[in-house]
Amino acid sequence: MLKLLTISVIGWCMSAGSIAYANNIRHLNGRNEQKIACDTFPARERLRAVGISGVSNRYDVFYIGIPETNGASENVTVAQQPVENRRVPLLKITGNILYDVNYRSRIDTPYAEKNVYQHTVQTRLDLVYKERYPFKLYVTTRFSNSSLFRKYTDLNFQFNQSEFKRNIKERLWNSVQSYLASKSGKLDSLKRLIETKKKTIGNLSQSLQAPDVTQKMVEEREKELLSKRSGTGSHNQHLPVDKVDSLKERVSDVKDKIIEEAGKIDQYKDSITAKKQQLDSLRTELEAIENLYRKLKLNDELNLAAVKKQIESGNDLTALAAHLQQLNVPDTVLPKGYKTLSSLQTLSIGRSTADYTELSVRNVSITGLQVEFNPRYYYALAVGKVDYRFRDYIVPNGVRSNQYVALARFGKGMKNGNHLYLTYYTGKRQFFNASIASQAGGSIPEYKLAGVTLEGQYRLNKNITLIGEVAKSTMPYYSVDSLQRKSWMNAVSNFNERSNEAVAFNLLSYFPKTRTRFTGNLRYTGANFQSFSSFTTGASQLKWLGRLEQPLFKKQLTFVTSLQQNDYNNPFLATTYKSSSLLASIQATARIKKWPVLSAGYYPSYQLIKTGDDQYTETRYYIMTGSAGYYYNIKETQLSTYAVYSRFYNEMSDSGFVYYNSKNLLLSQNAAFGRFSLMLNASLSTSTEYDMYTLENNVQVAVSKIVSVGAGAKMIRYSLLPEKQWGYNASLTLRIPRLGDIQLMIDKGFLPGLNRQLTENRVGRLTYYKTF
Repeated sequence: MLKLLTISVIGWCMSAGSIAYANNIRHLNGRNEQKIACDTFPARERLRAVGISGVSNRYDVFYIGIPETNGASENVTVAQQPVENRRVPLLKITGNILYDVNYRSRIDTPYAEKNVYQHTVQTRLDLVYKERYPFKLYVTTRFSNSSLFRKYTDLNFQFNQSEFKRNIKERLWNSVQSYLASKSGKLDSLKRLIETKKKTIGNLSQSLQAPDVTQKMVEEREKELLSKRSGTGSHNQHLPVDKVDSLKERVSDVKDKIIEEAGKIDQYKDSITAKKQQLDSLRTELEAIENLYRKLKLNDELNLAAVKKQIESGNDLTALAAHLQQLNVPDTVLPKGYKTLSSLQTLSIGRSTADYTELSVRNVSITGLQVEFNPRYYYALAVGKVDYRFRDYIVPNGVRSNQYVALARFGKGMKNGNHLYLTYYTGKRQFFNASIASQAGGSIPEYKLAGVTLEGQYRLNKNITLIGEVAKSTMPYYSVDSLQRKSWMNAVSNFNERSNEAVAFNLLSYFPKTRTRFTGNLRYTGANFQSFSSFTTGASQLKWLGRLEQPLFKKQLTFVTSLQQNDYNNPFLATTYKSSSLLASIQATARIKKWPVLSAGYYPSYQLIKTGDDQYTETRYYIMTGSAGYYYNIKETQLSTYAVYSRFYNEMSDSGFVYYNSKNLLLSQNAAFGRFSLMLNASLSTSTEYDMYTLENNVQVAVSKIVSVGAGAKMIRYSLLPEKQWGYNASLTLRIPRLGDIQLMIDKGFLPGLNRQLTENRVGRLTYYKTF
């Protein structure tokens, strides 16, 4: 049995009139390869034999003659994209600018300020250096006529790591596409071969079905009949000799002609038979080539999809680029220094959030420098001024002290993978204590602190991650020797002292079979432990949390529940307190196709109340909520209906307002058709001492592409007031080309006031927004 099947391109050879096979056999890689030649091919379409292994169960190698194209080459490398003769801009700048002024006739806080204006100017600039290195610049300025709100200007300049990675992945993907496109020459040749064979098969089929074939068959039958008649004439008829001789001569001539025509007919029969055999052979070859074409194309598509997935999901750009070099993707498609910059996790100057570990520095707003670098080893540095005044209307301006933080981290492993990091932090903190703050002089003391933590992260598998951290810090200044006979850092190295230690564990898990997601957290801090992640209370604290998320019925129903013991943490209370409470919550959401989205929950809530000068209380109570939302269409009108119910489980002592232990129901209907959108709300709030009914509507009209207007009214019926209360709202939006968007809004409503009354409140807002 032959080990090699040679399929030549008969179509091209037939069109030229001959087929030639070379007789020389050469040995290649332990297999016999028959060389194919077709001398009658045009010079621009010479054949080359392409061996495709593993495409047949019967033969080892499947050879196909493919016409060569000009400039074709087996060793294809990725060519650079055509470089346009254009000047690359040194710096490209895009972004937006925002100006917002907010007016309130009254402040919705325990303070009684009136006619407060607050101005905010903000801009975000996206900078791209030489079209390859992206940066971001944020500038924010806020000022107000109120003494309660602090005036500030913040600036942040950072390297845009996410955009840099996106840009690199896009370049890699374009290069891979160019490479695979250049390697698709064989597929193109196969496609041309398929088209040529189809054309040849069509010509053969047409020639076999042409009218001249039928005519020649008829003539053949007539001549056969004539031949039979000529041999069966009557012998009883007597003719003259001369006529008989003449007739014999004519018969002889006719016989010769019949014999000649019969030979031609036999040749034509053989030609028809050969063409039929040739047609069958061509159809067999065409089927084999089409199967090969589909197989190769599917293989290329699968490779392309795999590479695309690898590029999109790859986080280590250095390893990704090294792998793609196997596809002849050159380094020149990537920006200079991409290996270093891809390892630069953070580079930020100005106001930013420092977020590292649970026992060192977490969610702290600083103004300074942050750098994170993570090739194989991890390096991090953060230093800046700290401002804890996230509730800046609580702490008066006159009692702030300067605070700063410095942090250094080093370790082995990737930040998002298995790693072991050592962290050292130090700085100066403000001692929040209401009793000290109210002393004569009004200044809050400050103190230095430092600490060391060791954090480890281990991924058991791609779905389960365990994080552990241990820490030890300096002692608070009020707990150490007042004579300072020992260094303040002595407590960090004194392992006999355990009150300044802390430990934390976190578990992140996901179980694909049941689609269960569970997270757990456990943290213990000693009475004298200090860090920038928590306030020092003077008492040991234990905090733990467990959260479970479970979808059911093919994600149509989802349960989320949690149970936690949360330490009562208030920076304005005196030191040496210890209080904890067990809090549970549960929430369920049902999403069934063509049904309303249903949700119900029972969870704790918090309220902070100012009870006097430098005196605050925080209460906790439970809330039960339920909601239903439905989106639907009636002809060309889009509608949505909402229903929300809530119940507060608190008492009068838990709230400084009249809305305690209340039940609330809200119904909302929205409709949008053409240029109009309508909204109608109806709400009911009841308690043991009052009932309140509210109706509100709003209409929005898109007058043109530039102008949109809206207006509405509201009515409030409060059982503790004899008359109805009326309010209104109005809005105007201008989208001016090249200038930007301008929005204007005014609203008249009511706030809860003293003696269970409603206090009128007017709100106005003007916003300008421009993208460039």
